[in-house]
Amino acid sequence: MSATKTFLLELHCEEIPARFLKPLTNEFATAFSTWAKSQGLPVADPEIFFSPRKLCWRGAVPPSQPDQTETQIGPPQRMCVDEAGQPTIQGLKFAEKWGVDFSTVRFEQPVGKKEPCAVVTITKQGRPTLDLLAEALPGLIAGLHVPKAMRWGKSEFEFVRPIRNILCLFGDQVVPITVDGVTATNTTWGHRLYHRQHPEPVTIATPEAYESALAAAGIVVSVEARRASLAAQLDTLAAEVGGRVVADGELLDTLAEIVEFPMIVLGEFPADFLALPREVLVTSLREHQKSFCIEKVDGTGLLPFFLTAANRPDDPAGFVKAGNEWVLKARLYDAKFFFAEDRKLALSVRLEKLKALTFQRELGSYFEKTERVAALVETLARRLSTDEAHIQRAVEAARLAKCDLRTLMVGEFPELQGVMGGEYLKQEGAHEEIWMAVKEHHRPVGAEDDLPATPMGCLLSLCDKLDTVAGCFALGLIPTGSKDPLALRRAGQGIVRILWEQGWALMPGDLIAAALGAVGGKATRPAAETTEALLAFFKDRVAYQLELAGYAGSARRSALAAGWEDLADLKARCEALSAFAEDPRFTSLAQSAKRIGNILKDESPVGDFDGALLAQGEEKVLAEQLGRVEGAADQKALLAALADLAEPLEAFFSAVMVKCEDPALRAARLSLLHRLRQAFLRVADFSQWQ
Repeated sequence: MSATKTFLLELHCEEIPARFLKPLTNEFATAFSTWAKSQGLPVADPEIFFSPRKLCWRGAVPPSQPDQTETQIGPPQRMCVDEAGQPTIQGLKFAEKWGVDFSTVRFEQPVGKKEPCAVVTITKQGRPTLDLLAEALPGLIAGLHVPKAMRWGKSEFEFVRPIRNILCLFGDQVVPITVDGVTATNTTWGHRLYHRQHPEPVTIATPEAYESALAAAGIVVSVEARRASLAAQLDTLAAEVGGRVVADGELLDTLAEIVEFPMIVLGEFPADFLALPREVLVTSLREHQKSFCIEKVDGTGLLPFFLTAANRPDDPAGFVKAGNEWVLKARLYDAKFFFAEDRKLALSVRLEKLKALTFQRELGSYFEKTERVAALVETLARRLSTDEAHIQRAVEAARLAKCDLRTLMVGEFPELQGVMGGEYLKQEGAHEEIWMAVKEHHRPVGAEDDLPATPMGCLLSLCDKLDTVAGCFALGLIPTGSKDPLALRRAGQGIVRILWEQGWALMPGDLIAAALGAVGGKATRPAAETTEALLAFFKDRVAYQLELAGYAGSARRSALAAGWEDLADLKARCEALSAFAEDPRFTSLAQSAKRIGNILKDESPVGDFDGALLAQGEEKVLAEQLGRVEGAADQKALLAALADLAEPLEAFFSAVMVKCEDPALRAARLSLLHRLRQAFLRVADFSQWQ
């Protein structure tokens, strides 16, 4: 008998929304593994397969449950046998309870007991896995967490979509389960087009034959295989027309999830639509037709072609291509109309219309947000520049940044916020700094997204995000746990990334004060409480930025503990620490820094020490080098000077009793260590180094 047999479960349903496919398959895989472990069945996480109409799991499982041995402890020995050694009623009842003869009961003193007790070992024979699966699977399926669960007809069973067929095998045996009136068999259904010529269901002889049997019936069940096939076809077809695919990993993932058979169709559209902005074309094709654009190989512009999935093995009559071209052309005519209509009015005319568009109930309209952001931009721009014309352009960009919310194009494609404003300003002949800043002020929208390419765009993005975060915190709308419905963590990370990359001397504390000042009377929480919460929030974002930058945990923790608000300084310290950590003297220096911290833990800071009081050679050497350490101009020079103290510090701690009986000498030594500790803290708090 083989050590394992293969289990296969497939739920064939009506079309399941793509966003539910992976979560449901992952959840069942986890639940199945947990159940198997509870039954003593050693299994690895099952393979998962899914397509629009199928959820499937396959894994190796032992053919039967191993025998299980349990030790049961009963009453004390004195209660189970009498003085003659004969079993008492209580002893007989204990044996009867566990289904054994009293002769198998033994008397031992278990751990935690004060006297010998009756003990019996029960061996439960393992059950066939087929029986266990039959009992457990209906409950595991019913236990899946289904967002927007539904019921159909008179059934009380809730699921994401109606289950039409269940394929459930253990080896070559059908597992006898029934879910929502559907009984498992060894058959399933292939692609709808396949069954036009083959009306019978597809028989799956064994779990190992699953993929090949369905491939013959027009379905590729592996989402990874579908994705790889789609990606290869996209590149091939784009090259055939002399271009390359406009990369969109998220769209590729979506197509792989919503098709059962991966086939890409090349279509084209009238070249005059290329007059539309690139972002409009790319967004329209992606959102309306789940299609990819093709660009010139040098990336200088788009070509009048598109690529989309057909979800069938062929397109012999060209109907898929023609249908997509027809619908896409209509969509692009809509976009062309929106673009033309929007340009009939200057973007600035829409500023007043923002008064009718609510940003957040307590924080007011987008017009009010615009005023706050413009004030923030002017305040910060004056800290970063003395060019008055440049400052006024930054303020103008802030005033116009949200105006495209009242355009037809953004009404159709909300994801083009900012982008269209920049395009319309460019068409109007606005200064390049202004339209570029407006166009990119929403960036970055995620951890992997690029920052705005211009300093003014970075400043506008920072102020826009800062107003949102500070305003929400001032109302008590603070992210908790994994819940962040307003995406404040993402906005906060964007602020930190901009400060980190730009190297601006803008402290989070100052930014918070300026933003809360702009929020003013709309705040419902005390300013001090909000400031404290925001500082903690930004410190967490800075810590995450250090992690993204790739610094080791010890360097991150120790550098943060020594100060985090000056990001340029923090970055320099992390760089210096990362480089210096490889120095062989570093371990000794870090230990000495920790020792200094421990000695000074309960000591109040003392004034300058009198070098003349130092008596021993080791402390005199240390005192002589203190000036060079304190005079180091930058982090690299400071760490180099500190490194030279590694041996003198070891010698000092080996030979000198810091807390000696002489008060004056003790004070001098403590003062020397205090000044050394301050030097260490210019780089890091080494008590956090592990």
